[in-house]
Amino acid sequence: MQSFSMKRSQVSHLVPEPTPQDLERIGTLLRRIGGSDTAWGAGAKLDIWVIEQRAKLDQQMSERIRTTSVALVWATIGLVICTAGLIWATFAA
Repeated sequence: MQSFSMKRSQVSHLVPEPTPQDLERIGTLLRRIGGSDTAWGAGAKLDIWVIEQRAKLDQQMSERIRTTSVALVWATIGLVICTAGLIWATFAA
């Protein structure tokens, strides 16, 4: 049985807690949406904060995928050039 350990380069799945500035910003947003007479609980603030964190992580994942895709395209172009060179060298010999 193989054991798996987390490498230092891997990101932990722990999400930081919302800062007081986050909570104030979200509270302002909710007051704008519901008006001053609407009472929003901690659950609503947490829901919005979690959605923001997921959106941020989705953006980071998209950027990583884009960077990796560009690297793969350049590697593929390099392989095509090498293959064409080998074919040329074979016919030239």
